[in-house]
Amino acid sequence: MTRSNFNTPFIFILFVLMLFPSWTQAGVVVINGLTHLHDVVPGETYRGQIEVQNTNNTEQAVRLYKRDYSFNNKEESFYEDPGTLERSNATWIDISPSYLILKPKEKNTISYEIKVPEALETTGTYWSVIMVEGETPVDSNQLNNGLTVKTQIRYAVQVATTFNRQGNRNLTFMDVHIEQEEGQPYLLVDIINDGDFMFKPDVTIELFDLNGLTMGVFSGLKKKIYPTTSTRYKIGLEGISAGKYTALLLADCGEEDVFGMNLDLAIKNE
Repeated sequence: MTRSNFNTPFIFILFVLMLFPSWTQAGVVVINGLTHLHDVVPGETYRGQIEVQNTNNTEQAVRLYKRDYSFNNKEESFYEDPGTLERSNATWIDISPSYLILKPKEKNTISYEIKVPEALETTGTYWSVIMVEGETPVDSNQLNNGLTVKTQIRYAVQVATTFNRQGNRNLTFMDVHIEQEEGQPYLLVDIINDGDFMFKPDVTIELFDLNGLTMGVFSGLKKKIYPTTSTRYKIGLEGISAGKYTALLLADCGEEDVFGMNLDLAIKNE
């Protein structure tokens, strides 16, 4: 099993030293989004597309391959061999083509096919990523001209499939605490998805003073949380001074899926 750890969850850049005379910028971009969601039925086949473009004035090679993907509240991301995770759908997916050359400024479409197994005992969300790796082909005429840096850009396109809407739906607040940065307080909220379905919640906190008067509602960036994964939300508390407060913390996933807790907070003078 191969386990890779990257601190950037969806796009990361790998700099590779090569013997060339100048800086070469890989220019392959994914233009139709980095998350593809499918509602599926066991035994059925589904199709999707990844649209790529070469933004450079030179040819670009594109390679595609599959990885399992997970992450945690320590802001670590893991890319593992296909089929490693219990809820991986990587083995259901076929990619065509898996390698191509894009001419300057050319756009192209890569198709993928999802064959959902007949026997799925567990409802909920299964997922993996299709890695899209762009690279400038080697120019043999430049090999003897000196040192350069060659850039590879990899996009992790998430492909999530959800079977049945009935099942366990739950988020748990693992840890909530106040920190300060340059005199500005902010709230760190760690959440784990211990249910069966992927969520992308709106995480908000409403602060109240000790007289029950609201001090405002503050929110963090929306992030996806897959089953068994956890993530950290950072919520700025602009304009809130030192003191004691009560608070209502909510993770609103839409419809009836709202998870919350009441808590007491103390903001100290730095």
